[in-house]
Amino acid sequence: MINILAGMPSVKTPSRRNIYYRPAILTHWLTSCFFIPLTAILTTAFAQAQEPKTTQSVILNPINITATRSERSPEQIPNSITQITRNPQHNYQPGATLDEFARGTPGVFFQNQFNFTQDLRIAIRGFGARSPFGVRGIQMRVDGIPATLPDGQTQLDSIDPSLIERMDIVRGPSAALYGNASGGMIDITTREAPPEKFVVMPRQVFGQYGYLKSELFMGGRQGNFGYSLYGSHLQQDGWRDHSAMQNTFSQAKLNFKTSDDSDLMLVFREFYSPLSKDPGALTNAEVQANPRQASARNVQYNAGEEIRQEEMGARFRHRLSAGKEFSVTTHLLHRDFQSRQAFFDGGQVQFDRWVGGLMMQFVNDHMLFNRPNRFLVGVDYGIQNDDRQRFNNNFGVRSALNLSQIERVQSTGPFFRNEWNMRDKLDLVIGGRWDWLNYQVKDQFKTDGNQSGSRTVSQASGSAGLVYHLTEQQQIYTHVASVFEAPTTTELLNNSAGRGGFNPNLNAQTSLSNELGFRGNTAGFQYDTAVFFIRTWDEITPFELHSSPGRAFFRNAGQSRRIGVETRLATPEWKGLRGEVSYTYSDFEFEKYVVNDANLRGNIFPGIPTHRWEGLVRYSHPFGFFGQIHVHRVGEFYVNDVNTATNPAYNLGQLLAGWELKRNGIEGSVFFGVNNLFDAQYNANTRINAALGRYYEPGPPLNVFGGVRVRIVAF
Repeated sequence: MINILAGMPSVKTPSRRNIYYRPAILTHWLTSCFFIPLTAILTTAFAQAQEPKTTQSVILNPINITATRSERSPEQIPNSITQITRNPQHNYQPGATLDEFARGTPGVFFQNQFNFTQDLRIAIRGFGARSPFGVRGIQMRVDGIPATLPDGQTQLDSIDPSLIERMDIVRGPSAALYGNASGGMIDITTREAPPEKFVVMPRQVFGQYGYLKSELFMGGRQGNFGYSLYGSHLQQDGWRDHSAMQNTFSQAKLNFKTSDDSDLMLVFREFYSPLSKDPGALTNAEVQANPRQASARNVQYNAGEEIRQEEMGARFRHRLSAGKEFSVTTHLLHRDFQSRQAFFDGGQVQFDRWVGGLMMQFVNDHMLFNRPNRFLVGVDYGIQNDDRQRFNNNFGVRSALNLSQIERVQSTGPFFRNEWNMRDKLDLVIGGRWDWLNYQVKDQFKTDGNQSGSRTVSQASGSAGLVYHLTEQQQIYTHVASVFEAPTTTELLNNSAGRGGFNPNLNAQTSLSNELGFRGNTAGFQYDTAVFFIRTWDEITPFELHSSPGRAFFRNAGQSRRIGVETRLATPEWKGLRGEVSYTYSDFEFEKYVVNDANLRGNIFPGIPTHRWEGLVRYSHPFGFFGQIHVHRVGEFYVNDVNTATNPAYNLGQLLAGWELKRNGIEGSVFFGVNNLFDAQYNANTRINAALGRYYEPGPPLNVFGGVRVRIVAF
């Protein structure tokens, strides 16, 4: 089993740092932010556990922090929401990227599954499609712990798809609940402790191009205590040149029922990636000549990154009385990051990051005008501190210091949500939030002048929705929401003027979203359809300069609009067969946008296909044989704002098959799969508005994988 806390880097406290910004001081503050509330939680919880109880125990069901911040059935939510729970077929995927768990979700588009330096790209209703790295415009939480940083950026390092138990995806604005996000919310719950006393589950996957994934899950329950331990190692050579990677991940999740009316969850995670090479993007001519090749500049400058990250979190919930519950969540994260980019001037980046946060909320179920009502109120606080340096990249060798600065972001967001059953068949939901973000930068490299400064961004977000229940199994809903999305530190600090400090010309983007939907479940057939219209002002868009290809800068587009349709149908199981089909239509265009004296009004958004289809068929035989086929059609889409270059349409497929045997507390299975079943020539990722026409990152041809999985109930 992997030691979660082994190898934690020591805190660096260079004497040149101002004491206000010293990592040691910040570490003490963040540690206090984490451990003081945690100490209070543990003291209260275990004190309550010692108190004698004369009443009959009331066992709390496991409560997952859902995408609406409290347990609610989908029928009561006036949003497009997709719930995905773990099924046996998830155990037979390669276990490399998050999209393996969420395939078939309408309105959600995944790219970049094979470049681990740039990370998986996720777009919901077009938001996030043009992020050059990581996830942008979408809030994400794992076991109730924010995966999204205070500045709005998300890295997916600490999410292993093989560990996911459940995923709730809210398609559409969630700023009124979570702030600083336009596209939606992804709420992930990792695998809970199994009901037995001790279970061990190893899994081994092999694949072409040096793919190797080793996993070990252990867990169990004993009285009021449950635990799960997980470790994995992933490595591959990669289909393209200069794309090898390795990483190791581990998690410990502990659950305590501290009293009849309270529980405590502790989570510890560690991620280490000593190797992740970036093959870069190619021109269309290079793709046609040799799609396996890496960009010559990326090889020349040895583009890639190394990461170590540690994270811990705690969540305590207490039922004060019938219908009243209080919860507090606190977390602490450390990230040590180094990268090499494919240019000389400031092409090597390193930062030492500390992130802490505290979230409190209160839920009250009561009667309002003799009708059921739920009122939720709370506040989120987060702080992020980056000690960042840039060095010149002399063909892969670190050269002179180019930039050195301390960057701090603090965010505060009080919020409320009220859910009222105003009539027998009509629910009204309203919510609001005020977000306050303060950015500070202290320049430690003053040869080009002192670029220190600060900036504050704040704005309110609101939402209102109605759900009308046609029957117990069918609903019509409508939803209106305002959206606020502030720039990340990377977006603010990547200044095309070539200086440190903030880009004074980059502003927050705002949106207004309108949505109408219909969903239901008839005779086991699940179906839903949503139509939406979103108008956005000052949308943050990336671009590159010919002098620094591969480095993203950012600007605001004047005004844009999105019109879309999302629909999905899933069949009930019949003699072991089950199917799903989904379709997404996206009509997104700029309404006001001038770049270099060129008027781009009426141009189509890059990075999002107008049409996208997905289909899935699963089969399970009573004797243990199983199979699955997934097909995916992605239409043509533009890759730049000026609409002069496109990414061709493509069809993908995956075939999965295997056999599972259960006997005397032991389950074993063997499986194999075929990716890119139709051997399509396609681009797995596109870099929007890239310089020199280097838009395309080709995906691998038909390739196979296979593995074994065992589940043993030891006692």
